[in-house]
Amino acid sequence: MAKRIVIKVGSNVLTNEEGNLDTDIIQHLCEQMHRLKQAGWELILVSSGAVAAGRRRVRPAGKMDDISLRQLWSSVGQVRLLNTYSKEFEKYGLECAQVLVTREDFRDRKHFLNMKNCFVALLQNQVIPIVNENDVVSVTELMFTDNDELAAMVSAMTNPEQLIILSNVDGIYDGDPRLPGSRLIAVVDDSMGDLSEVVSA
Repeated sequence: MAKRIVIKVGSNVLTNEEGNLDTDIIQHLCEQMHRLKQAGWELILVSSGAVAAGRRRVRPAGKMDDISLRQLWSSVGQVRLLNTYSKEFEKYGLECAQVLVTREDFRDRKHFLNMKNCFVALLQNQVIPIVNENDVVSVTELMFTDNDELAAMVSAMTNPEQLIILSNVDGIYDGDPRLPGSRLIAVVDDSMGDLSEVVSA
């Protein structure tokens, strides 16, 4: 059986200071994933960035509520994001596929099994799944906290050897890393209990 890695990359990594998709970062990421594929790894990419990409492409015609605005930017940005990944992976002869999910897909047994079978089919055919939350249809109360949570749930479903979370933050802090006094947690183990509050900070 092939070795498997789930890689999560957030908007803060994929966008530059102006909020545009940083194509250099995406090029570098795809190149590294190509090397992992050559080494025999199966790869699943959980990627944010759709809302950020859409925000730079479309200005709302009038006043919109937050949910409608997110749906607008997400649906436009997802096309741009996937197109960018597809072009980069093509340079290495790699195919990628869009997998948009909601929290409900993990709760409903039939949805769960259908999604798991989709991952199996894609990986068996050497296709890299690119996973993101389906912001267009997600109900606000049931949305993922962030894509770190989504990556963890995809990992629980697909049982990879590793989950790698790419970030512009040095690690897990005991508070908001932007605030003075927050300390980097050097080692995380089971004895630390529930870290959900500091992880989501």
